[in-house]
Amino acid sequence: MDLSEKLWAIEQIKQLKARYFRFMDTKDWVGLPTLFTADAQADYRLAMLDPADPVPPLETLAEHQLSGRDAVIHYIRSGLTPLVSVHKGYMGEVELAGTDTARGVWPMTDELFMKEGPIRFIRGQGHYHETYRIEDGAWRIATIRLTRLRLIMVAA
Repeated sequence: MDLSEKLWAIEQIKQLKARYFRFMDTKDWVGLPTLFTADAQADYRLAMLDPADPVPPLETLAEHQLSGRDAVIHYIRSGLTPLVSVHKGYMGEVELAGTDTARGVWPMTDELFMKEGPIRFIRGQGHYHETYRIEDGAWRIATIRLTRLRLIMVAA
């Protein structure tokens, strides 16, 4: 792979991640599945925990660890449909691992606005840790894990 091919692959992955944020926030449930491999794996076990609090045993958070594109999309859709979300990704680090695989780390901020319930607003900062693979001729997310540095929840 020459330099221009490497740069093009990295740009395609950056565009993939931009679409991920946009599709979640606009609730594009038709487009979102096209961003993931069929065998995608997601780990959101630490996504809703305040990093300042003790971490419970991870096996107690198993419902936030998902296998397969359909399960990942169902989880995201179920969580985001009842609220307004604003996701921002910053300065991703993308490293090609081969001609059809790559890794990335994306600093992020998300804001979640709930219409009902005891919590009305959540702002989090952290990182997405991802791997990518070419599937059906396009770069797609193969694994995704969200970690938090900070989480602020505001009650109603």
